[in-house]
Amino acid sequence: MKKETAVAEPQPAGGRALRFLQWVTFVALFFVAVIGFLPVIYIGLPGFPTALFWISLASSSGLALAHLPAMFFRFARNAKVTAYVAILPIFILTMMAFGQGLEAHYQTPAGKAEKAKLEAADALAAKDEAERAETRRALADVEKSKADLEAYEQKLDDCFSSWGHRLDSLEDEVKGSLHNPDAFQHVETLAIVTDSVGNNVAMRFRAENGFGALRAATVKAKIDVSDCSVISVGEPIIAQ
Repeated sequence: MKKETAVAEPQPAGGRALRFLQWVTFVALFFVAVIGFLPVIYIGLPGFPTALFWISLASSSGLALAHLPAMFFRFARNAKVTAYVAILPIFILTMMAFGQGLEAHYQTPAGKAEKAKLEAADALAAKDEAERAETRRALADVEKSKADLEAYEQKLDDCFSSWGHRLDSLEDEVKGSLHNPDAFQHVETLAIVTDSVGNNVAMRFRAENGFGALRAATVKAKIDVSDCSVISVGEPIIAQ
C-alpha cells in the first residue's frame, strides 16, 4: 500500500519577507471589507444604495480572501498582478457605497441631528486650530521682533567706541553748538529705549554756560545704526 505524500505549500520567491508583506496586505484589505460592511445597519432607508452595497461588500471580501497568503501564492503570475490591480477600484467602490449609505442615514431625523453634532464639533475643532495657528503666528512675530530688536541693539552698540563707550559723531555735533567747545567734558553716553521722536541715545556732558561756569547737561539724539551717523539732536536739558 502506497503512502500518500503531503503536498508542500508553494513558497514565494523572496521567502519570509514577501509572505509578511502579503499578510500586511491581507489585513489591510480585511479592514476595508469590515468598513464596507458597516452600512448594513442602514439597509432599507430611502436612498440607500442596496445593489452597490452588496456588490462592493462581495468584491472587497473576495479581494481580501484572494490576498490571503495561503491562497495568493497559489495563483499564477497574471492572477497575482490582477489581484493587486483590483485593489484601487474596489477600494473606491467600497468607499462610494459607504459614503452613500451614510448619506442615506443623514437624511433621517436622527441622522440629521447626528450630522449637526458632527459639523458643530468640526467647526469647534477648526476654530480651535485657527486660534492655535494665530497663537503660533503671534509667537513667531514676537520671536522675529525680538531677533530684530537684538540685531538693532547690536548695531547701535557697535557704533560706540570700544574705549570710553563714546559717540564721536554726536560729541562733534554737540560741541559745534557750544560757545566754548574746548570746555566740553564727556560724562557718559548710553543707548536708550527709542522714544516717540526716534531718539535712541542719550549723552551726559559738562559745558560752560554764558557766565563761564561748568554746568551738567543731558542731550538725546537719533543715530542711524546703518552707518552710525547723527540724524538729529534734541535740545540739551541743563541740570539744576
